[in-house]
Amino acid sequence: MVVVLIAALMLAMIFALAVAAGPNSAACTVPPGLTPAPANEIGEKRLLPVTKMVLAYYWWPENCQYLGGDKQGCDSGFGFKVHGLWADSVGKTYPQFCRLPTQLTPDQVRANFCMIPSTTLLQHEWVKHGTCHWPSPEAYFGDTRRIADSIVMPDAASLPGEGLTAGKLRDAIVARNPQLSRDGLFVGTNKKQWLTEAWVCLTTDYAPMRCEDGNIGAPDPVPIRVRRR
Repeated sequence: MVVVLIAALMLAMIFALAVAAGPNSAACTVPPGLTPAPANEIGEKRLLPVTKMVLAYYWWPENCQYLGGDKQGCDSGFGFKVHGLWADSVGKTYPQFCRLPTQLTPDQVRANFCMIPSTTLLQHEWVKHGTCHWPSPEAYFGDTRRIADSIVMPDAASLPGEGLTAGKLRDAIVARNPQLSRDGLFVGTNKKQWLTEAWVCLTTDYAPMRCEDGNIGAPDPVPIRVRRR
């Protein structure tokens, strides 16, 4: 009986670790000596009421095609990685750059690098989006991590190299996350139909919701290409 209980506990621990690791199973190692990006980005200030949220994911191999000199994390084998948590408003205009930019500390960068593996993107997301709803970087990245940890995104190995459509990707996401609905998932592609991103539409309480006006990006029948590296 004791042996059975121990075995059951070990299986439960293995399952818990697998879930905690998430689908982006490529190992993440925080590079030593990470230097925070400068806080010199200033854009149009838009103070708008926050009526909903978006948790945005990049398809990291595609994002890496456009990063210029900032190639952090690009040799990692990541699939979906968090782009950012966005405070959103009604319509196409959203709040942004709501307070003066402040620079993240080295500790804040190290703590969140494996969630958003780019010091430039970490700084950008805090300054552009985080300042519009959260009192501090800790609060912003804490909420981002909590929501992202509750969602299991498909990894590169589980997506077919051929025959994938936007609808099949939505099905794959919902299969792993029954709390989500297909009309609450935005799938983004570029002009050559390479997968670029996926968004999860949320209420201000972080509950899944239907994307506003049915805007789900690529319609279900659209074929999408998936870059592996």
